[in-house]
Amino acid sequence: MKKAGLILIVTALVFFTAGCASSARTALLAQKDPIALVSMVSNEDINWEGEPPEDPRVAGPLTKKKLRSDSDLVIVTAADEIINIAEGIFRNTIAASAQISLADKDTVLNSRAYLEAKEKKYTKRDMVKPDNYRFVDYGDRKFLAALAAETGINRSMFIEFNLTKYMISGIGKFGNARTEVKMLVIILDAKGKTIYRKEHIAVGDSTMHVSNGIYSQMELTELFRESITEACYDFLEQL
Repeated sequence: MKKAGLILIVTALVFFTAGCASSARTALLAQKDPIALVSMVSNEDINWEGEPPEDPRVAGPLTKKKLRSDSDLVIVTAADEIINIAEGIFRNTIAASAQISLADKDTVLNSRAYLEAKEKKYTKRDMVKPDNYRFVDYGDRKFLAALAAETGINRSMFIEFNLTKYMISGIGKFGNARTEVKMLVIILDAKGKTIYRKEHIAVGDSTMHVSNGIYSQMELTELFRESITEACYDFLEQL
């Protein structure tokens, strides 16, 4: 009897959680006022999945010689350029959709509330952000209220990317690799209440060639364009 009761409780909780999520999405779509994209961050170093960061300074002589032969070849990638690309992809994807809309970028980033918002100081050591953005702390409820009071924008969005690359064929770091994107989207109202929170995972279909851990920076960037676009589409589909 106790087991049957426990199953009923768990089942009820599952349906309750699903119902709450559905209601939150319904409410999110029902409101047509624009949402402020106030923060977008990513891990700075794009490492191989499940492996520690690589240091190009300790690469062997043959690897260093190969890298010197072509400026496009790398063994380590920083996400500085890719996070700017991600912001453009996200904004363009949302603009092409009729589901939700984003508030004017300059209105948000130039607001006094934004310029005075509390930052996540620790993320500056290992995270990157698009140009002109700040590492705004989504736990700063005073900022959310101040932004709403100043601009009339009552909902704010925070996005956290986790970018990785991984081998799908070959032996060791000789073969073909793909990229994976994990995109956590958090949307809060002016009081700090969570309206939406979900991680979207996408893996692109295209691959790049890797030889002894060396690959084309340009090819990797294009793979991330594909994966990030898929993650954005998944976000809209989940809505």
